[in-house]
Amino acid sequence: MSKSTNSQASTPVVASTLEPEATGQIIIKDSDIYFEKDVFSHTLKYATGFGAFGLLMSAVQNALSRHEYGAAGVITRTGKTITGYALVGGIFAGTESILANARKTDDWVNGAVAGCTAGLTAGIRARSYPVAFGACFGMATLLSVYEWAGQWKGLTLGMTDVSSFLNSKERSILEERREWKKKIYKHSSPTLPEQQ
Repeated sequence: MSKSTNSQASTPVVASTLEPEATGQIIIKDSDIYFEKDVFSHTLKYATGFGAFGLLMSAVQNALSRHEYGAAGVITRTGKTITGYALVGGIFAGTESILANARKTDDWVNGAVAGCTAGLTAGIRARSYPVAFGACFGMATLLSVYEWAGQWKGLTLGMTDVSSFLNSKERSILEERREWKKKIYKHSSPTLPEQQ
């Protein structure tokens, strides 16, 4: 065996200290897999949920005010609260779904743009540009931080075994990725230097 004159050949390289591009490795994270969202059902679900919340708010408004409409005042007098909440929820979900499908990723940017769109909608319904831009900024900030922080799951986002919820094609893709990871990443215990 002849010795190489290249100093890099004789120096051991620890792959974890280098960038993935430098080692030629391909790193795939769980967040890199994107499953397309159904825009119609996602929008309908959010519009229905926000509309139900709007119905509750309309009932509270109706109960706390003096008028002669009775229980029908929930629909006739304060019914625009119901449609307002349903509209904002539907626009948020529709914008987020369309943007996520176009970008092929589900991250905080989608929440920020959808939040801004929903905030603009709420402000336009109030017929005030300052309210529209303030709601846009406020909802975009709130929802982007919420999405960036991992939604309600926090640090456990991506650690759930979702294979039971996948169809056969998605399950086979997930199994291929797991096998690929087992081949690439050797799970050997590190050797520690002997203590004196």
